Amino acid sequence: MTGFKDFGSGKAFSKKVKTSCFALTLSAVVFGAIGVPAQNTAPSVPPAGQTPGNVAPVAAVSPTPIPYSDVIAQAENAASTLKEIAASASSDPAADTIERDLPALTDEINARLVETAQTVEGSTSLDNLRSFEADWRTLTRKLPDWRNDLTARARKLEGDLRRLDELSEKWQKTLAELRTTETPPEVQARIEDIIAAAAETRRSIVTGQSRVVALQNRVAEQQTRVEEALRTIAARRDALVGRLLVRDSPPIWGADFWTRGGIREGIRDSLRTQFEGLGAFAERNKDKLIIHILIFVAFAGLLFYLRRRARPLVEADPQLKQAAVIFYLPVPTALVLAIFFSSWIYPQTPQILGALFGAIALVPTVVILRKLIERSLYPLLYALVAFYFIDQLRAIFEDLPMLTRPLFLLEMLAAFLFFWWFYRARLSTIVEAAGGEKRGRVFRTIRTAAIVVLPFFAVAFLANIFGYVNLARLVGDAVLRSAYTAVFLYGAVRIVDGLIVFALRFRPLNLLKMVQNYAPTIQEKLQKFTRFVALALWLLITLEFFTLRAYFFGKAGEMLTAELSLGSLSISAADVLLFFAVVWAAFLISRFVRFALEEDFYPRFELAHGVSYAISTIVNYVILLVGFFFAVGAAGFDLTRFTVLVGAFGVGIGFGLQNIFNNFVSGLILLFERPVRIGDEIQIGEASGTVRRIGIRASRIRLWDNSEVIVPNSKLISENVKNWSFSARKRGVEVRVSVAPGTDPERVIALLTEVARAHPLVADKPPPQVILSELASLNFRLRAWTAKSDQATRIASDLAIAVNRKFAENGIEFPDTGAAPVSL
Repeated sequence: MTGFKDFGSGKAFSKKVKTSCFALTLSAVVFGAIGVPAQNTAPSVPPAGQTPGNVAPVAAVSPTPIPYSDVIAQAENAASTLKEIAASASSDPAADTIERDLPALTDEINARLVETAQTVEGSTSLDNLRSFEADWRTLTRKLPDWRNDLTARARKLEGDLRRLDELSEKWQKTLAELRTTETPPEVQARIEDIIAAAAETRRSIVTGQSRVVALQNRVAEQQTRVEEALRTIAARRDALVGRLLVRDSPPIWGADFWTRGGIREGIRDSLRTQFEGLGAFAERNKDKLIIHILIFVAFAGLLFYLRRRARPLVEADPQLKQAAVIFYLPVPTALVLAIFFSSWIYPQTPQILGALFGAIALVPTVVILRKLIERSLYPLLYALVAFYFIDQLRAIFEDLPMLTRPLFLLEMLAAFLFFWWFYRARLSTIVEAAGGEKRGRVFRTIRTAAIVVLPFFAVAFLANIFGYVNLARLVGDAVLRSAYTAVFLYGAVRIVDGLIVFALRFRPLNLLKMVQNYAPTIQEKLQKFTRFVALALWLLITLEFFTLRAYFFGKAGEMLTAELSLGSLSISAADVLLFFAVVWAAFLISRFVRFALEEDFYPRFELAHGVSYAISTIVNYVILLVGFFFAVGAAGFDLTRFTVLVGAFGVGIGFGLQNIFNNFVSGLILLFERPVRIGDEIQIGEASGTVRRIGIRASRIRLWDNSEVIVPNSKLISENVKNWSFSARKRGVEVRVSVAPGTDPERVIALLTEVARAHPLVADKPPPQVILSELASLNFRLRAWTAKSDQATRIASDLAIAVNRKFAENGIEFPDTGAAPVSL
């Protein structure tokens, strides 16, 4: 690893870089001082029909002098251009930022190079190498951005310099020409001022170019050092992975191991190196540290405020007491939430700061979980905290195997004994006494995990004793860190659960009608989603701890992207899965949008009958159609071929699918024109009932006997349809009555009107009507209206029975002709 040390110092490389940087800077300054215009060295484009080898050199177009009549106007334009270029040359925010931040970043890189060199050369683990690699890759993300900013700035300065040279040459030729004529001295002095200002501006641009070139070389130097560090770490990681089953250290009882000395000096050097890196990190991230503290304060303040708001709810509903635990522990909860955002705030952190963040996150998580779990599980939490701090101690002194290896042995032995004791003495009785299916499932999961991890600890203990240190650390550290992650994620899930419970009870969410009506369902769905996300994160992190994530995703990617070719069509499992995933997401979005519209949007507006259903159906079609096209595009399907396919479908629609297409278009007409709406009482042919659904092809009509008739949409458009509730929701009822000759018609009309008004379901407006339709046979028609259109037949029957009873009471006889005296 000598080359890595030499590179870490950067002497040979830095000397070459600084030499080239000095040469470039000197050349730029010399040319700027003597006033030589910058030449355009961009390759010329050959004219049509010529090859690059026989292209004749194109002569540069020389600026022409300015006519005397335009000198004054052009002088004003030139002065404005010079001010614009001078302002651009004097202001360089990107270079200022890089010049300010680059020294701190360089110091951090220097400290990390030393730390990485010690780790790579020493007895390291795959986990530490992975951590270092992630940190270095984060550093690499920022340097290319600086390089791109400097490149853009260099191009801008080069363009300004070209414009300046053209302007200066043009005014020099103009001045030379005017001196041969009788030009007023004031005009010549004005031109000389422009030329002098151009020369001054050129000097400032050249100075800016020199600064940008120097920064470009400094950034390139750090970029190269970072890339070299990444290559060295990757080589060391690959070597460790390939030698997991090879003894890499002497056995623990070997004399070679215990004769190594310098533990005290090693501890001192390691701490000094890591604190130097921590100091450089803190210097470079002052603003982010302040932001992180403000985030913690904001979370704490919000939780204190929510605690005051939650107290009345908890007093009214004691079942919310467990969910309100996070509000009664605002500081630990705020710490957990703030640490959760640390990976986004600090793209890379030193080892010692990562250990500190982990401790700050784990301890409040345990404090919160103490309020949420059974007391019998407390030993598990305390043991994990103790193991975690031992892990961080080993990580900090990674390069001292005489200290970390015996500590690792003791940790693995303690972990094995603890989990065996925990399995036998605790969970065997807890699972039997656990009440409730949910609690029992949690206990069974912990019980299974406790027995599964025992072989891993045993393998790690034995492998470390016999000198297979890399294998031992991979297995032991992966299991413990997976447990730490599970505890942290479980605490985070319980915190999110509490936030969800009370968020649905606080403004503004509690103002939504869908929250008021379906709060338990929404809460359950959101909590299931958070658990799914937490489980997925735990699996991904655990695979990474075992160094299997890249391998697993690589193999899965190979299987999913393997293409099956059928003629000119190529398809893979990934395309199919992505297609169905997008379609499924479109269905979910459509269901949620329709749910939100029906629960919150429609009740707030007075919409005509059937409008809400039409809007929901059209929105559903639009979302599914857009989702389908997104799915086709995401699956990589050639949309030009899809256009051809649509054309083929169009031909098929014109011939074999015309009925289906006719019904589909008729369904759209029904939704937009709304001659028939959901809930209308209609009669088509012999079928009479209530419209229950207007589908994409057919509609459903529910009859009086609760059966349903499927009617194609085209029939509702092309045939005669009687709609009892199209313009008004009231339905008319008619009862025909015949009486014996000689009966007083006015008395009959009065009795029929009295019968109609006495019925509770007959509307007062419009009032009931009695019409004498035939004088000779004394035929009457009793007409009434009701708002209960679905009960019109029963109301007509009630009226007929009431008429019969009323006539009997008043001595009115029906005709003796054999015809029905009363009909509906």
